[in-house]
This record gives sequence, structure tokens and C-alpha cells, in this order.
Amino acid sequence: MALTKPKTFRKKEIIEIAKYACKHLEEGQKDIFFDQIEILLVSKIPFGKLKPLGEYIGKRGLDNPEIYFNVLDEFFRKELDYGYREGLYNTARMLMSDEEVQKSRVWGWRAGIVGLAFNEMSHNNPEEVVNKTREYIILSSHWSSSDTFADKTFNRMFEERFEYILGILKKWAMDENEWIRNTAAFAVHAPVENKILDREQFIDSLGILDLVMEDHAKNVQKKAVWTLKVISKYYPDETYDFMMKWTDKGNKNTKWILKNSMKYMDEKRRNGLLEKINEVS
Repeated sequence: MALTKPKTFRKKEIIEIAKYACKHLEEGQKDIFFDQIEILLVSKIPFGKLKPLGEYIGKRGLDNPEIYFNVLDEFFRKELDYGYREGLYNTARMLMSDEEVQKSRVWGWRAGIVGLAFNEMSHNNPEEVVNKTREYIILSSHWSSSDTFADKTFNRMFEERFEYILGILKKWAMDENEWIRNTAAFAVHAPVENKILDREQFIDSLGILDLVMEDHAKNVQKKAVWTLKVISKYYPDETYDFMMKWTDKGNKNTKWILKNSMKYMDEKRRNGLLEKINEVS
């Protein structure tokens, strides 16, 4: 017997389902909330289209933070088997086992929805958002969760509480937990891509990267590379100066980061960096 193709949804329909789910949650009917969310998660909706779901849940959470922090906590920890489809990452092209592909999708979708909600809720509850995000990153201990929280959770704080989130991410960049450092290294690119930071704030944010440029963990190094590649498209001069400053370091981890971060630089800058790196070598 042929399986029925899962239904897809338009943005308006996603919002209506989210409204219905949240209404019942606030009336004490948590099971209905999860049943409604499941309708969306078993569909073929790509993750990008679920952005309104996470944002809407977070906005409702501004008025009822305790209810929504609790239900998001249950959602993140819940044993969910929704048959996840391709989402944040084209995992089918990665050299991973089927089990690892599925794990990356599951953690990515959970972190994506929770992270988008947390981004909205951080307007009134920044400390709890930070603490919960840290808790979930360590709980999952997976690159998909760490990367997704870094990408989705802190943008509003970069806009509204810049000094606060800058201080938090600098602490995270020196944390003993690799996945927390991974998040800090990756978090810098999002507010740059979203054009939230002015030039002075951007330069201050480079202080986070300063703290991971000699990191021994390959995952953290990879996120530093990704971030440097992205920000070089928006602030080429400042990124070049930052990288040139680090060419004097003989650390092999630093050299690896620098050599792999030049993709979007013009030939003159790229050659200048390579020449300086080779001089130090």
C-alpha cells in the first residue's frame, strides 16, 4: 500500500496552527500543543519555512515565560520520532552514517525551533535564555545543535544588549566544554550577516574570535574558519587586519584557521596573508 504524501503548509497556515497550539497550551492543554506541532513536523516543510513557528512561540512566551520555557524544555528533551526531512543542512551530501545524519537532523530541528523562540524571549529574559541555551548545547553535545543555537538565538541580544551578549560569548569562548566554545566561535557571523552590528560593534566582536584562534578542538577551528570567511564579505579590510595580526603566531591551529579562511578575499589580500604565514613558518 502506497504511503500518503505528507501535506505541506503555507506561512499563514503555519501561523494558524501555532496560534491554536499556543492557545491550548495557555489553557493547560499541553498535549494538544504537542499534537499540533507534530502536524507540522511530520510534513515535508523545509526548516526555513518553520521559522514563523519558532518566532511565534517565542513572542507568545514574552507574556507567559514560565509556561513557554517549560514547554520548550520538554520539546527539546522529548523523544521525538517525526521522520525528519532535510532541514538546516544538506546532510545527505555529508560523509556520515545514516544514524549520524538522522541525529544531526533531529538536534538541528529541535535547536532551530527552540533557538528562534529563545531569540524572541531574550527581549525580557536574557539570562534565562543564555542559561537554557548553554544547558541544551551541553545536553546534546552535537555540532548540529551547537551551530543552530549560535545562528538563531543571539541576534536580538546583539541588537538590544550588545555588551551583555559580547561578555557572555567571550566567557563561552574560554569554556572548558568544546561545544560551548564551538557556539561562541560560530555566533559572530550571524549578526554580521543580518547587518545588526555597526563597524565599532563588529570590531569589538572580533574579541570573541581572538579567544578561539589557538583552540585545539577541530570543531572550534572549523567554526572560526566559517565565521572568518563570512565576515570577510562584509568587512574585508577589518577582517584582513584581524587575520594579519594572527599571522605572527607560530601555533599550528592558528595557521590552519588562517589558511582556510581566505575563500572570499581578493587575490592581493590572500597572497599577503599567505606570504606572512610562510615567513613565520
